[in-house]
Amino acid sequence: MPQVTFTGHPLHPQMIVMPAGLLPFSLVLDVLHLSTGKRSYAEAAYYTMIGGLVGGAAAGAVGAADYLTIDEQTPARAIAKLHGSLNVGLLGLTLLNVLVRRKRPDAPGKVPVLLSLIGTMGLFVSAWYGGHLVYEHGIRVKRAGGPSERPEIKPPGDEVIEAGLRRLPEQIGLRTGKKK
Repeated sequence: MPQVTFTGHPLHPQMIVMPAGLLPFSLVLDVLHLSTGKRSYAEAAYYTMIGGLVGGAAAGAVGAADYLTIDEQTPARAIAKLHGSLNVGLLGLTLLNVLVRRKRPDAPGKVPVLLSLIGTMGLFVSAWYGGHLVYEHGIRVKRAGGPSERPEIKPPGDEVIEAGLRRLPEQIGLRTGKKK
């Protein structure tokens, strides 16, 4: 299966920029609406969410094409399956959120804002797995040199969160090729 590219680079990482920016920004606008009462923030959140949904569907289609190029016998395939499944679920959650808001986009209420919060948290988890595919498994990466030996700057608790995310595929029954 051919890999999807644009101007010589993988298209999927170029496509994820829109939903990865718009969906969390929609939550920020919701919070601004709740804290100020300004309906314009709620309306902007609604339309920003629609843009994130459309962009996410497009990025997902390209990501699905990339998924089909990953060797089935590699641990990366299971991680990619989890990454894609999370994103399909997040798109469904976002669609539900848009449908709930559509009659009153200027006054969403607290439940849709909670859906936005859950979706944004899920997006960060899914993005971690996308980064894991690139940085740990080299998916769609052209090797130009050796790995960097520079020290990393990490926030407090980073190792605990990373360890949990690394264990999750095995805990939910995905075979990653690693022994327990």
